[in-house]
Amino acid sequence: MTCVWITRSEPGATRLERALTEAGFESINAPVLTTEIVKELAPRKEFDVTVFVSEHAVKHAIERKWSSVGPVVAVGQRTAEALRSIGLEPVQAAQASSEGILELFEQQYPHAGSVLIVAGADGRADLAKWLNDKGVRVCTWITYRRILLKPVVDVGACDVIVASSAEALSRIAELCFAHANFIGGQLSVLVPSSRVAEVAASFGFKNIVNSNGADPRSVVATLKDRLL
Repeated sequence: MTCVWITRSEPGATRLERALTEAGFESINAPVLTTEIVKELAPRKEFDVTVFVSEHAVKHAIERKWSSVGPVVAVGQRTAEALRSIGLEPVQAAQASSEGILELFEQQYPHAGSVLIVAGADGRADLAKWLNDKGVRVCTWITYRRILLKPVVDVGACDVIVASSAEALSRIAELCFAHANFIGGQLSVLVPSSRVAEVAASFGFKNIVNSNGADPRSVVATLKDRLL
């Protein structure tokens, strides 16, 4: 039976573990990341559009007593679901990435004058840069930071590693290459995008598969289609 190492943080790790079990895969749920709140006050100004980059951003914004004003955009299905759970109906980009959000803004919010981006520390700055270049006033509200963990994992027992982000890959590579006789082509690394695939290759991994999404459905479908 194919054994899959789940490295993403909760609550996504448990959701993926459940989906893998239902699909007949063995899994090791050992996240290499977690998050903690950043005690930065919510901006007092109003913005034409607010963008949430992850469900963690939603969770920690609510903890900081954020309230909605104007249209809300979600990056990814789980982010959209987190916003709906608090009574909001977000606009969701077709592609859960900075590129997808850029395309959405070009189509639906070409005249937005101000945008609030709710994100984690050390996130990508592509969207903010693009909007600034367009003359949009951008405020990035950091609501959480990622913390690297160091789980004890028998890498030799794994056939596939699911790496949900570039940040996670740094710790994954450290843990893998610390094992004696480990080589980059020893197992497959499943990534959610071409950008993360490039990061995986830079760390020395050889068998890299792009699932074009980090949600359980995309991961399970790719495992069945490409790795069985």
